[in-house]
Amino acid sequence: MRRVTRRLPLVLKTAFAFDGAKWRPDTALRCTIGVAVPVLVGALSGNAALGVLASTGALNAGLASFTGVTRSRLRVMLISSVLMSLVTVLAIWAGQSTLATTLSVGVVSFLLVLYGAQGAAATTVAIQSTMTLIVLTGLRLPSDLALPGGGLVLAGGLLQVLLLTVAWPARPRQAERRAVALVYRRLEHWAETLPLEAHALLDATSLQEAWDLLNEARTHLREERGPERRQEHAELRQALRVAEGLRAALVGYVRADRALRLEGLEGERQAGALAAALLQALRQIEQGVKRGEVRSSAASRQALERAVADLSGPAGEELRPWAALILALLADLDRPPLPEALTAGKRSGALRPALGDWPRSASLRTLLGRHALKYALVLGLSVYVERRLNVPHGYWLPLTVGVVLRQDYVSTLTRGVARLGGTLAGVALGALVTALHPPHTALALLGVGAAFFTYALFPAGYAAFSGAITLYVLFSVAGSGLSEGQAAEQRLVFTLLGGAVALLTYLLWPSWQGPGARRVLRDAAEAQHRYLLAVQDLWKAAQDREESQAGAANQASQAREEARRLRMQAEALVRAVRIEPAWGQGAARARLERQRTEEALLRLHAGAARSLSLHAQALRPPRAQLPVLGEELAHAAAEAEALAGSLHDGPAGPAPE
Repeated sequence: MRRVTRRLPLVLKTAFAFDGAKWRPDTALRCTIGVAVPVLVGALSGNAALGVLASTGALNAGLASFTGVTRSRLRVMLISSVLMSLVTVLAIWAGQSTLATTLSVGVVSFLLVLYGAQGAAATTVAIQSTMTLIVLTGLRLPSDLALPGGGLVLAGGLLQVLLLTVAWPARPRQAERRAVALVYRRLEHWAETLPLEAHALLDATSLQEAWDLLNEARTHLREERGPERRQEHAELRQALRVAEGLRAALVGYVRADRALRLEGLEGERQAGALAAALLQALRQIEQGVKRGEVRSSAASRQALERAVADLSGPAGEELRPWAALILALLADLDRPPLPEALTAGKRSGALRPALGDWPRSASLRTLLGRHALKYALVLGLSVYVERRLNVPHGYWLPLTVGVVLRQDYVSTLTRGVARLGGTLAGVALGALVTALHPPHTALALLGVGAAFFTYALFPAGYAAFSGAITLYVLFSVAGSGLSEGQAAEQRLVFTLLGGAVALLTYLLWPSWQGPGARRVLRDAAEAQHRYLLAVQDLWKAAQDREESQAGAANQASQAREEARRLRMQAEALVRAVRIEPAWGQGAARARLERQRTEEALLRLHAGAARSLSLHAQALRPPRAQLPVLGEELAHAAAEAEALAGSLHDGPAGPAPE
């Protein structure tokens, strides 16, 4: 019971997290115009239902535009528009038959899960397509509306594409600058909120999103005109590498900072001064990244050096190495970035990669294939039960199941809580409005307003987004005249049932992540050891002034990306251990395993921060520092090897796929 009590605040904090830095009213306003145009045209022509259908295509094309770099958004929005159109035709055609609806939802949801695994953009398109399929089959529209409805959805999507790419296109590099600046904003928040819990971990989502964005942008470098664009891309990657090292170093910094503050007023003063200097340095870098000027100011570094020199006492000496590591990382920003190799990598969101990989992905030997099968069966069964019940607004049951059920327990639980909270708020507000019996035109316009908040809140928080999109569905359906808007209690009941079905499904058909945490930590430590060996090769090439230095640098970069991927996977699994139930093992053993994985993750982050700094120094090392750098590399590699060896002891559990 005590462990459940400790997990509850973490679940609620994760479910109702809201990131104000991702609130996007400017982007939301541009996207909302694309939704408003078909609604207004439909209202003025006396065809509100057709206007709402077209606005659905515009809404989803706008949501698809939130992911990816500027050059790739056109392709993603076109894919979304075409898929939404095909889904609309299928949904309206199959909606009159229970069997056709059940089979359509099951097969299409299975395929969309496989497609959604290709990346963030594909995930957005897949989820919205699945939800549209469920809602439109639930409305049971006349089958002769299938082709016209699909055409209207396609037209709405293409209108949104035209507005967002021609009327007010995004500035080049805007998405990349915003993503990297957001990572530094996260680091600032840590500095602002010190002291933190000893095992506090900065959410890796923003860091991974920024790397995904920059890696996608690298595939377009061949098309860029002018060396200044490529130079800025290299500088942004340099800034993100430094931020990654800072994030890793802050894991140990938090512990030492907490210990220093516990020593009394003098410890509080020293820790506060150091945190203030660190915050100033991070804020200066964030503002520079937003302007396209990636630099660390000498004044902010000097202030940080003075605060480090002021540290004293045992706890101060414990904090000093972490602060020195942060200083070394900040100095790396002023090193000239290494030119990035131009690649023609896979572009996320494209249909070809998804279709090319589907036989392997669909195999039940893979975690993705098993999840896709589970998702399709449960969603199809939910649709069948809802049809057999034959009650108004019953489609909210499979709609909630489809939104909540994820591949892992933690996401299923937290999304279920967030969905329930957001839907409760949306249904309650919608019930108050529809109780006033406003005309259909007013409801359709309210749907446009809800679309604005759907866009603005989409990146900021899932619970808030759920509330906004619930209002959009309520107002749009009621404003079109396709359904009455009074059965708030029915929507609420079916939302509760859908969340319960999703959670029960996972408990009966689980894929627990926690048991494999130590194995993934070991793999991450081994990858970090390989990364340091690659940096040692780079150091040797620089020492011997070999012409193969460029090849060694490329090998080190590839090893770094692999180490990062496994480190973030290990971190996610350690987070899962904190929330997943420890069934099948004793409480004492579970606590011991959790403590061991937490300590291993701390050592892994410390090694990552050190290795990233050493890598930056090895790119262009001063001749006099080569021997010292070699000793530091050898020591860091030995520590990574020792960490990997320590994780071989004891049961490791099954490896996550």
